[in-house]
Amino acid sequence: MTQRHGSKKFYELLLEMEDIHDRKSHDYANDADPFANYYFAGVMSKLFENPEDSGFVGRIAEKVFRLANIQNNNLQVKNESIEDTENDICVITALWVASRRDRRSKAI
Repeated sequence: MTQRHGSKKFYELLLEMEDIHDRKSHDYANDADPFANYYFAGVMSKLFENPEDSGFVGRIAEKVFRLANIQNNNLQVKNESIEDTENDICVITALWVASRRDRRSKAI
């Protein structure tokens, strides 16, 4: 093993991130286009000029992209369950609606 300089904890954190990245990338994207979910979320978030809306839309788009990637490629999930992702979409959507209604009530 190569001699490492600096914080041992730093290198341990990098290994943790590597593992998380591997598991999540499996479900959210593919090797041919490992950033596809982010690009899709970015495009979707542009539907709304208001960043308070576009942030929610981007998060929803990532979750929808994940479901499509899993289903279209017949993948066995490595990270969160499909039901967790479906529930995330519902929760993010409900939070978005709550935010929109809150903003409308303040505008009156």
